[in-house]
Amino acid sequence: MIIERRRAPRQSWERSPWRIAGFIAFIALAIVALVVQLVQVQIVQGQRYRAAALENQVRLIQVAAPRGMIYGRDGRVLVRSRPSFVVGLIPSEVTDINGELATLAHTLGVSEEKLHYRLLHHRGVNYKDFDEVQVYEPYGPVVLASDLPVATVARLSERMRDLPGVDLEVQPIRDYPLGATGAAVFGYVGQITEQEYNRLKHEGYSPNDVIGKDGLEYVYDTYLRGVPGGQRVVVDAQGQVVPSIKLPSRAAIPGDTLVTNIDGRLEQIAQQALDEGIRKVSHHKDLAGAVVIEDPWTGGILALASYPEFNPNAFADDDYKQVAKYLLDPSDPLFDSAIGAATPTGSTFKMVTGTAALSEGVIKPHEVVYDSGHWDCGGDVLYDLLGGLGRTSFVPALAASSDGYFYQLSWRLGIKRLTKWAHLFGIGSKTGIDLPGENAGNWPTNAWELKNFGVPMEPSETCMLGIGQGAMQATPLQIANIASAVINGGTLYRPQVAHEIRTPQGRVIKTFHPEIIRRIPARRDALKYERLGMAEVTDPGGTAYGLKIKDLPYSGKTGTAETGINGSGANTTWFVAWAPTSHPVMAMAVFVWHSGGYGATVAAPIARQIMIKYFHKSSAYAQ
Repeated sequence: MIIERRRAPRQSWERSPWRIAGFIAFIALAIVALVVQLVQVQIVQGQRYRAAALENQVRLIQVAAPRGMIYGRDGRVLVRSRPSFVVGLIPSEVTDINGELATLAHTLGVSEEKLHYRLLHHRGVNYKDFDEVQVYEPYGPVVLASDLPVATVARLSERMRDLPGVDLEVQPIRDYPLGATGAAVFGYVGQITEQEYNRLKHEGYSPNDVIGKDGLEYVYDTYLRGVPGGQRVVVDAQGQVVPSIKLPSRAAIPGDTLVTNIDGRLEQIAQQALDEGIRKVSHHKDLAGAVVIEDPWTGGILALASYPEFNPNAFADDDYKQVAKYLLDPSDPLFDSAIGAATPTGSTFKMVTGTAALSEGVIKPHEVVYDSGHWDCGGDVLYDLLGGLGRTSFVPALAASSDGYFYQLSWRLGIKRLTKWAHLFGIGSKTGIDLPGENAGNWPTNAWELKNFGVPMEPSETCMLGIGQGAMQATPLQIANIASAVINGGTLYRPQVAHEIRTPQGRVIKTFHPEIIRRIPARRDALKYERLGMAEVTDPGGTAYGLKIKDLPYSGKTGTAETGINGSGANTTWFVAWAPTSHPVMAMAVFVWHSGGYGATVAAPIARQIMIKYFHKSSAYAQ
């Protein structure tokens, strides 16, 4: 049987109109989307993209913004910026560096060596040669000379066509009209270093910035610095400036204004009195000292002076010789003794011991005790070099600063309660003042002495600490703050230099209100009798007898801290004061390191002179 195999008929392909329509629609949509995107890029956002592309070719040759002004509480200008003619170099535009430096040296009247040094050593970076400068800082500007006199500017202007890359412009220079006065508060400025730039560049800082290095200039730099302006230039693919394209300059935006609690007149009085007082007793020795004056009702810092001082204009003007002297001076004038020097405070600490004893009830204000001039402190007999007062009570014992009486109070308190009150008044903790470099001071514990000396605390140390001797340490700022708390009824404020920040147009953008650290749980009568005892310091029997001021009753407490082994070193002297006694407007601490003498003979006369001048009183001694 023959079987026939039939093949299935081949079906011809037919064009589906739906498939063709779908394909055409897809292509149409893609073309429309592409056209829309092109329109968006070329027309709608064309200007933005063109600007962005151009910006990639634009560089800013910076001109510094004027830093913000710093004012005192009375509206007095304390720190400002002044215009200065400077010569800057734009490395990428220079064709003959040696020839141009020679011409500049001749025109400016300086040596080529000095210009070469400034070219290769600036902003904390040392370059090997000019080629390195061109690579790492092609657009600079590298400032070669500043503060040019008008005659020099005129001569240089005539030569500018022959000096490609040399730029003559007016830049703001920081100016401190009070000179060295207030330097411990204001600080100083300087060119940003490579390390500082790496740390701050994410905050918008540039390698050309001048920044605050210390003091208020450092703490409030982000407000004071402003926004740099300058000349905008176009560069080609090789990074070279295209001279044929001129772009408008960018205006600099001045920094914000800082208004402080500082009384400019009082600051000058305090610095002058401190300088003169220390020079009288220095006998050509390197001494140090400080004055802190505070508003006892707010914690605002009215004046803060440190000795030896420095002139911040030397840093602003790039006076390398003077800056080098400051840096190499063994007396360390850049150190702020007002907030950084922590030493035993002598009898000024009796403000704490007395308040603690009365508040804890270990002594009553009118309780009569016998002061023999010595006391057995746990087996060690401690003596008062001035002898005892005999039968006495709190107020006269405080006015006379009797060590024998306060040995007894300290022993009755014990180390635990004495430590508690020292900490309540802020010893061993930073106050949080808005200045860098504050020292927390020290209050020793058994663990601390084991760690540092390898032996436990002796029982007698309780008595020594109670009169401000031993291993306790406090700064002048801390002692002034303690005095404020005694005055105002027990409120420990955070000291504050800044009052408010304003825009250059005067709009307030930040206000610093009084800030309370803590309210000290002292009994009201304890602080009352503390104030009564300090009000008698200039009366007969008081340690500052003979230092009264006519028509200005003031309160005070002397302090003399022994130094060296068994007191063999020169004494460090202290004086705490407030005035007027009935309604204090200032609390003051004066400190002179290793001055010799006593608080009544060294530190107290400085405080007295400050009060005489500030309150316009006679310098004649009144009894």
